[in-house]
Amino acid sequence: IDLSHQQIRLFELTSTTGASHLEGVFHVVSLSTLPTYTALSYTWGDPARTKLIEIGGNGLAIPLNLWWFLHSWNSSKLEKTNIFWIDAICIDQTNILERNHQVRLMKKIYTNAAKVVVWLGQEADNSDVAMNFMATQGSAPLKRKGCGYKRLWTKDEGRALLALCDRAYWRRIWIIQEIIHAEKITVLCGKKSFEWKMLESLYGKLKTLELGSWLLHHDSAAGILSSSASVMVWQRAHWRHPETPKPHLNTLLEVFQDWQCSDIRDKVYGLLGMVDEETAVVVDYSKSVVELYEALRER
Repeated sequence: IDLSHQQIRLFELTSTTGASHLEGVFHVVSLSTLPTYTALSYTWGDPARTKLIEIGGNGLAIPLNLWWFLHSWNSSKLEKTNIFWIDAICIDQTNILERNHQVRLMKKIYTNAAKVVVWLGQEADNSDVAMNFMATQGSAPLKRKGCGYKRLWTKDEGRALLALCDRAYWRRIWIIQEIIHAEKITVLCGKKSFEWKMLESLYGKLKTLELGSWLLHHDSAAGILSSSASVMVWQRAHWRHPETPKPHLNTLLEVFQDWQCSDIRDKVYGLLGMVDEETAVVVDYSKSVVELYEALRER
């Protein structure tokens, strides 16, 4: 890609449906003439666990969790689109200049995506039960029962939902700007999916129960309301509100200090797409952690 222009790579998955051998091709495009594409929001997982895919005849080792996403997508064909922006594939991770260039474009990449897919990982901890509940009953209204409300779910559904809302994905620093800048979000776990608005609806119902002191009458409800997933629902609504001013970088560093990343510099770089320009720093992976934090102090 030409680093003097706003160009990105898009990855087109070309494998036949259900194939275990995954392959695709790159398309280099300009941000001014973008085709329809899906941006992925996920967590890399253990960097030592990788699997090969083939791109243009060449092998590329990608995080195992990402391989499972591509395999799941290719098996289920939830959407017709097979064109993606995925950081581990579309950025040459060994090229510092390219990493700097592409990370600076992240806000535009996620804002311009036709959809952002949140990949929570493979089916586990009864997640299919939770995903089915969200897809079919996530937006169902609360129903009155006497002076309170009917139970939202069974005990098993509540436990499964809590496990889903507490997955490691929700505590990753990069997802903050990815979710906040996305226009449309689909949540995917295994081969099940639901739309983000279902999560917003569930959060609204839990807040209603909290106001009436009814949370304890619903298994796992208090845990779900305080989960990292619920925090992200609130954060997305807050930062996308037209009256919310762009925050100072120091404010965000404090708010999101407990969110996680494998490279400590990403505690800063992962938030730059949200801050006002006056308090921002320039993305530069050639700088050490000490140099970066010295630059923060000098602003």
